[in-house]
Amino acid sequence: MGGPLKRIDIPDILTQKDWDKKKGAIAKIAGKTGIGDAMKAVDKAHGAIDWKKLSVSMNSPSNATLDDLDSLLDEARAEYKRSVEPLRTQLQKLRDLAEATAKKFKSNKLIPKDSTAHAEKVAKAADQLFVAFNQSSLGDKIVDDYEGMKDAIEKADKVRAKGREILEKYMLSLAKKLKTAKTVSDYQDLWKEDIRGVGTQLPKMPELKAFLKDWRNISSQDGLPETDDDVKGRCKEVMAVLARMDKQMKAMA
Repeated sequence: MGGPLKRIDIPDILTQKDWDKKKGAIAKIAGKTGIGDAMKAVDKAHGAIDWKKLSVSMNSPSNATLDDLDSLLDEARAEYKRSVEPLRTQLQKLRDLAEATAKKFKSNKLIPKDSTAHAEKVAKAADQLFVAFNQSSLGDKIVDDYEGMKDAIEKADKVRAKGREILEKYMLSLAKKLKTAKTVSDYQDLWKEDIRGVGTQLPKMPELKAFLKDWRNISSQDGLPETDDDVKGRCKEVMAVLARMDKQMKAMA
């Protein structure tokens, strides 16, 4: 499984500044090679890439669904076609030009071997980057990024589903006990088990976070009725919160 997609930068050897510096003074006499312009074209094409769009994980909202991920993968593939494929075309042109220049330098005895060797290194670096941006390399990393997010969402969904199942059991048990509780002792029993049980599961359900404050009050010691006469009213208050939670959960189902 892959992690977030990492940006691939242009190495120094493929920059015009580096080329002008290292091709050698004597090699400059051989005339214009076109490599510097080709490097500028590579740099321009590279700068046009929207790396965020290429990465499903970077472009994904915190509450993303599997459908969201599918849409983001489509966007990433479209961005690859829009910007990466043109970059590969420019890299291919640079590689071919550098190879031709190396041959030209090699055939001229006045040009130092270092200049020829550097042109060959440029061709090799351009080819390596050309490969790094192909479908089997960068394309697969885009899919790996998507698969990593998909696995994470599926695992989170399973955890939430299990948490929801446990929460529903506590809520159902609590609702039944609230209808029959008459004494402080009755209420303390359901408070120790079911009210606290709901309280442990509620934070695991982000979609129910609006009820956290109410439930903290319900599950606190201060929320316990002081006399048997207080029990009925307190049960009614708790039942009202349960009803709202149940309505919210059914709306999410």
